[in-house]
Amino acid sequence: MAHVVATAAQGAVTSRGLPLLLMVASGFAALGCQVVWTQQSALWLGHESAAVLAVVAAFFGGLSLGAATLGARIERSARPALWYGACEAAVGAWALVLVMAMPWAGSWLAQRIGAEPGPSWHWSIAFLGTFMMLLPATAAMGGTLPAMERVLANFRSRGSPIAFLYAGNTLGAVIGVLAATFWLVPRFGLAATACACAAACLLCALGSLGLPAAPTMRPRAAHGVPRRTGAALAATGFLGIGYEVIVVRVMSQVAENTVYTYAILLAIYLVGTALGAAAYHRWGARVAADVMRDRLLAALAVACLLGIAALAFAPHAKAALLRASGPSIGWALTGEALLSAAAFAVPTMLMGALFSHLATAARGAGVDLGRALALNTPGAAAAPLAFGLLVMGGAGARWAITAVAAGYLLLLTRAAWRSPRAWIAAASVAAAGALGPSLALVDLPEGGRVLRTLEGPLATVSVVEDATGVARLHINNRQQEGSSATLLADARQGLLPILLHPAPTRALFLGLGTGLTAYSAAQDPALAVDAVELLPEVIEASRVFTADFARSPRVIAGDARRFVRATPTRYDVIVSDNFHPARSGSAS
Repeated sequence: MAHVVATAAQGAVTSRGLPLLLMVASGFAALGCQVVWTQQSALWLGHESAAVLAVVAAFFGGLSLGAATLGARIERSARPALWYGACEAAVGAWALVLVMAMPWAGSWLAQRIGAEPGPSWHWSIAFLGTFMMLLPATAAMGGTLPAMERVLANFRSRGSPIAFLYAGNTLGAVIGVLAATFWLVPRFGLAATACACAAACLLCALGSLGLPAAPTMRPRAAHGVPRRTGAALAATGFLGIGYEVIVVRVMSQVAENTVYTYAILLAIYLVGTALGAAAYHRWGARVAADVMRDRLLAALAVACLLGIAALAFAPHAKAALLRASGPSIGWALTGEALLSAAAFAVPTMLMGALFSHLATAARGAGVDLGRALALNTPGAAAAPLAFGLLVMGGAGARWAITAVAAGYLLLLTRAAWRSPRAWIAAASVAAAGALGPSLALVDLPEGGRVLRTLEGPLATVSVVEDATGVARLHINNRQQEGSSATLLADARQGLLPILLHPAPTRALFLGLGTGLTAYSAAQDPALAVDAVELLPEVIEASRVFTADFARSPRVIAGDARRFVRATPTRYDVIVSDNFHPARSGSAS
């Protein structure tokens, strides 16, 4: 009897404990690697929107390709534990390769982009190059969850095994983001952090030896993914990451915009999805499938609208917290966490539950998890480009979030529209888009007015005039880049470096701001002046300050550091305009 009890207990640990532990460790390693790869890619490819969004797109694109190509093989295999171990070993091995190869590969890609690339060439090289550089690891990551689900599905357990594993994997991702950002990278550096994440992957590969080696084969379904489920999987991946991109972008107008800020935002996003998946694992099976999907979709649409309100009042909430606590980095990060939770908590919990529900529904129809992930992740890969560049740059943040909410409502079944609640939600979405508060957050001094507001992929740039007629240029509502009252001082900053050279003929200014510094230097007819500015919106806004200058410098939109590395032009004088130390990477 004791032997039977011991065997049963050991089986319970094997069926639940070890897979959960491995998926937590796998999530830790994956997101830790993503933190390192994001910083390394920005270091070599520049800080333009193309480079910033390329890693996110490459990460999800690789997951999609891996799930699509490996999922069917894993489903047919009699040894999914072996597949899991092989995928983890591949991730760890390639992470080690990138420690040595990414600086060289990134430098080579930067040279291929060139000093002044056209938009299509720039985006193509940044996205395709980053995708191919990370592909061996990200594709292998795409096979880990389907393989572990295939192992766990052989054991009877309460709730959805997909939701159970997804929650554990996401919890590990939270730990990976926070540990890499707040401890590993500052304490040990990027290379050591990458090696630690690679070691975690290799330990997961070894741990897979303790998983059952020969589970029962499951017959494959003769039909494909149900059309409604497939469409919902594809669309919700697109809309969920789109919402993340928008919120992170709007929060940049309130937050300190350090690497810690992004880590907090990402961690809260992941915590929400993990909690949602865990809740679905426990309670989701109690509601009919179509009813559950419609409830989650309608709730997500409403939650996105509440996100608009949370973001619109974020500056007032942060100001109240700082008045109560006083200025300190600890309280600043606490405030950012609270604001992030207000915008992310409810929507992401619903997203985690919705993905778990859709993947479980697909599994119930005989569709393996790999195919479900292959449908969900391409939309997630496309979202950074679609929302970060096209929608945000064209329609603005308020309409972008409204579009996300409307997208969720369009996925409702016909039966859902028979209820007044669906029509009330649709009317609320339309009203939020037309009448909701602007998410281009601009603080006005008493008696002041806004001269220009430009929303771009990386920042909102505004020109604000006070009651005395002095105009100031602000980035993300916080950072002042100069004013019309400082013409003489800014002109001196441009002229003094030029005067230090005995006979300059060509000068380069890194950073434009109001343009007063570079434009002042350009008034010398014997001097050719180039200026490089990261944000195109700053170039457009600077015309408010430089309209009266007779001569203009040649202004180039791009990352100044990448430009200096790639340009063949030689300059007599290079002037680095004053940068704000809180802007990650600017001083580099």
